[in-house]
Amino acid sequence: MAVEFILKTEQHCHDAKANFDEQFITNATMNLIKMCLMYISCHSKVIFLCVVLILFLFIIYKSYWSPVFYRRELSETGFQHLPKKDRSLHMIRAQSNRKFGSKLPPPYPNGWFSLVESRDLDVGAVVPIDALGLNLCVYRGEDGKARIVDAYCPHLGANLGIGGTVCGNCIECPFHQWRFGDNGACVSIPGMESVPKGISIKTYHAMEVDGSVWIWYHVDGEPPLWTVEESEELKNWGYRGRNEFLVNAHIQEIPENGADVAHLNAVHTVSMFSDLGQKYPFLNHLIGHHTWGAEWKKGDEHHVANIQISQRYLILNVDVFPLKVTVNQIGPAHVRLSFMSPLGPMMVLQSVTPLGPLLQRVVHRVYSPRYNAPLGAALVLLEAKQFERDVAIWNNKRYVSSPAYAKSDKTIRTFRSWFSQFYSENSISVRDAMQNPLDW
Repeated sequence: MAVEFILKTEQHCHDAKANFDEQFITNATMNLIKMCLMYISCHSKVIFLCVVLILFLFIIYKSYWSPVFYRRELSETGFQHLPKKDRSLHMIRAQSNRKFGSKLPPPYPNGWFSLVESRDLDVGAVVPIDALGLNLCVYRGEDGKARIVDAYCPHLGANLGIGGTVCGNCIECPFHQWRFGDNGACVSIPGMESVPKGISIKTYHAMEVDGSVWIWYHVDGEPPLWTVEESEELKNWGYRGRNEFLVNAHIQEIPENGADVAHLNAVHTVSMFSDLGQKYPFLNHLIGHHTWGAEWKKGDEHHVANIQISQRYLILNVDVFPLKVTVNQIGPAHVRLSFMSPLGPMMVLQSVTPLGPLLQRVVHRVYSPRYNAPLGAALVLLEAKQFERDVAIWNNKRYVSSPAYAKSDKTIRTFRSWFSQFYSENSISVRDAMQNPLDW
């Protein structure tokens, strides 16, 4: 009995202590919350000004010293309808059942394609790139010039882009230190005074413009049919950032959007700031919505097409931010978009790079004058928001070779005729490009 009494007493003391501790913590927490609320109430103006100042400094920092970077992986756009659990597995199943269409055009048209950002290729840097069905090595020599060569050493097949080093303007193999000059010829083999003739690697025409290193691809090996001069604006404007998307579609689908005038008011009317207008249309008048007008036509040069776009952003039927955009499509995968806004000009440079037959990397680089740098930085995100709506459709649609054209689709027919110039009789088909047999 005495032992039982002692145990009950100890249990009672323990429970009392636990209740006391819990009550103490609760009271202390409530008192701390009250103190914080009182402090905020007494110093609300100071706190508000501090928050505004911090936000202002952050915007200035991102605008002038730390360019905005926005990236979306393939699985992040257009697959929200799939279950969240094991979404990658559901995505693989959905894509394996997807009908990409029949009579698809060749996946790799002839033209210039962006491989690597200029800012990511320092002197002496070596970057491996897999694109256009090719394995490539991009490097920058000591003379500052970017060069592109086949990735594999002709000796025993080492990948020059992985572990290779730059010596002067040569690329050196990481396996046996064979060196290849800027014309692709082998210029040095350790332990040999002279190099046997005929040893070389394939080189590709390179162009560095619009903040990127571009490769000239032509299935028949023809030299460049055109080049692109650096934009005058970019010589004086600053780089504000970039956004990047992976798109599961044929490359032609992306520039074709520019000729598809009707899609602008169908897909891009809702405010770029929010998608709520899709669920609640009455909000479009309060938070704003876009109205678009566009005209696509062939350019003066055979490889160029032009688009004139006008945009109005309406809040309560008042146009608060009119915008005019001049678009120059240069070849199959290079676009310059010149924006003229009430707050000054900006430029968006788009590149489309086929990482595979039906996988595109789309990058937008934004430039603007120094005085409207915050607007340029904002455009990186705002333009990405609009583009993401297209990506969601591309990632799930199929290519229709013979559409049921409406009257408003006449420019799509003209575009397809214009774009066909970038294909050759020998262009590889989608079927052949997707086959990668391993022959032992």
